[in-house]
Amino acid sequence: MKSIREKADNLVLFEGGDAIEWTGFQSDLKAEVTARALKLIGYDAMIPGEDEIGKQGKRYVELLEQGPVRIICANFHKDGGDKLTYLPYVVVTTKGKLKVGIIGLISPSVARAFQQAEFASNVSDPKDALKAVLGEVRKKADFIVVVYHGPFDEANKLVAEGIGLIIATHRTNREILFPDKNSETNEVTVPIEKRASTFLVNAETSTNWSLGRIDLELDSTRQVESAAHKLFYLDRRYEEDPDMVKVYDEYNTKVKDAVLTASAKFKNDVEDMLKKRGLNLEQIRARLRKSPFVTANKCKECHKEIYEIWSNSRHAKAMETLKKTKQEFDPECISCHATGVMVRNGFTNMLETPELANVQCEACHGPAEKHVASPEKGFGKAGEHSCRSCHTDERNPDFDYAREWAKIMH
Repeated sequence: MKSIREKADNLVLFEGGDAIEWTGFQSDLKAEVTARALKLIGYDAMIPGEDEIGKQGKRYVELLEQGPVRIICANFHKDGGDKLTYLPYVVVTTKGKLKVGIIGLISPSVARAFQQAEFASNVSDPKDALKAVLGEVRKKADFIVVVYHGPFDEANKLVAEGIGLIIATHRTNREILFPDKNSETNEVTVPIEKRASTFLVNAETSTNWSLGRIDLELDSTRQVESAAHKLFYLDRRYEEDPDMVKVYDEYNTKVKDAVLTASAKFKNDVEDMLKKRGLNLEQIRARLRKSPFVTANKCKECHKEIYEIWSNSRHAKAMETLKKTKQEFDPECISCHATGVMVRNGFTNMLETPELANVQCEACHGPAEKHVASPEKGFGKAGEHSCRSCHTDERNPDFDYAREWAKIMH
């Protein structure tokens, strides 16, 4: 964004909703770091989705409201009344003195999810809400953008005179767009439709990876002469911004503290329960500590050549990748950087089970305790399906199975 701001005089930046997914204990921490990130980058407005204004997203919106990120939605009401919960629109004056009006709307069909969780809310008809504010915005703005958190086919129905651009931002079941695996660029060109004098765009952005950019060329009457829409995948081609890295470092420290605190509490609670039942804690601890995983060092005794291939691969250093970004305690990351994360007595965390760090043999081939005791051919058959459990299109869009397998073939 800093590089774009250096070149663009007329830049408007907004978040279209559903910025994070509400799963697990990390949801509040994600809310905090996302709110801080939006403020730090300098977003002009946020149009909330069901993840923000539903019951789970309440804390998220409260955090955003404390800062300069303005939340706008022209058809969301609380307590069953007519009073809007948020501003219906904002007018942003760019560095080039262009006044851009942004009107926010949310789809009633999408909103049902949070209406079931929070009954004291109401979403009015978006066409009626748009009609009510459009004239007012026309008087104040040189150019009008409508951001619709809803399906693209519904956004089509909002076309009206005076609107230059409509963007639908609700994630659908469409296939996520990624750069071509053989492409040297991290950009994807996305189609733009036009109805009358209004351009329509489906955001297509992926929560985890991409930033959408729409370039508009206006004529002397502020009508759009040409439009281009691209997705920029935020891969390693971009340097990390020091200020943003600090925000994420603080987040990762909080995740680590939460993980270790929860683990300690669980153990204490279980041991207290066992003591009350009069059971022998030492015997139970010994039984619980027994792991079906033997580690790569044991596999090396019989499979020396394969072990050498593995030890020279990135799999053998997978946890180091997380350590560099202070994510080695993040439950959402370790599953693809350690061995046996979801298996009983597999990897727990770097303090309790460091011997199972990295993507070792058993991460793909399964626990080898029984195989070591009684070796047989055919153990732990693995294939492309094993790789794809971590190397998904979303996490690793440029992953080429044939090319990568050739590097570690054994």
